[in-house]
Amino acid sequence: MRDQRAEEFARCAVVLAAELRETRRDDAVPADPEEADPFAAPAPTGDDPFAPLMAGREGVFDQALSNGLAAIVASEWPGKEVDRKGRVLSASALLKVIEERIPATDGIVCVPDEHPMPDIPQGDTNSLFQAGPCLSSHTRIDVRTLQNGIEASQAARHGRGAGALQHRHVEALLALDGHPSLGVMGEEQQDRIQRIAQAEDVASQKRAGECLERIGEEEATRRAENVANPNAYHPKHNPDGHDLDTCPVCGHETFCVEGLDPIFGQVAYGQCLVCTYARTPGAAEDEAFTEHLRSIMDDE
Repeated sequence: MRDQRAEEFARCAVVLAAELRETRRDDAVPADPEEADPFAAPAPTGDDPFAPLMAGREGVFDQALSNGLAAIVASEWPGKEVDRKGRVLSASALLKVIEERIPATDGIVCVPDEHPMPDIPQGDTNSLFQAGPCLSSHTRIDVRTLQNGIEASQAARHGRGAGALQHRHVEALLALDGHPSLGVMGEEQQDRIQRIAQAEDVASQKRAGECLERIGEEEATRRAENVANPNAYHPKHNPDGHDLDTCPVCGHETFCVEGLDPIFGQVAYGQCLVCTYARTPGAAEDEAFTEHLRSIMDDE
């Protein structure tokens, strides 16, 4: 079971990571594309890279940082994450605790892993995983950037003006997930994707049901009888095509299949040509996994 602090860190950090991806510039073209780092973040657009997509981002950043640092300090130096009255220290104070025990180099603290991975030769290391002076067996804590992020978020959090949270602040926050006490963002991201897929599918089914009520069963049947499959299989012109499938909402064989779930290849995604129900690849994957679990239980 995940630690509560790790869970809070993951919930907030994943949201920030999602917003960070949304705000990267798609039109950033390097001078030499062949030499560009494919994992480098494009320059932010405008003064605030998050505006106007995510309200309250400063509070989310602070919550993620406070819980993440508390989890790390409690794991490395048990008891040092709280003051004399047993209250958890602020994010700034937790950063000071870390610096007191491991001196920073150019603002970076490298917390060694108790169970380090074998050293990887520099030439074999992908740029995504390079962390300056830190080895792969360390957790990189950019104390200077995180402290600057705390200061940048204070104005908005305390009603003194607009926030100034930047990409580098969030990227430094996300790097904390490399610590053994955390390492929770991957699982949380998968949970989030599943929740979003389920919510989207429920909403799509509701819209399709409302569409059927408006047009009536007679009109739905008429449309179904006159449907032409725009994605029909053809050995030359459309080798990836599919036959029409039965729509799970209206029951007509009018579901235009665009593909099958990537894991089991059993559940189709696409859209019904009568009631307009649309199933996304994520929803198809979720349904396929549910059917897989159901089949295992039936076998038992």
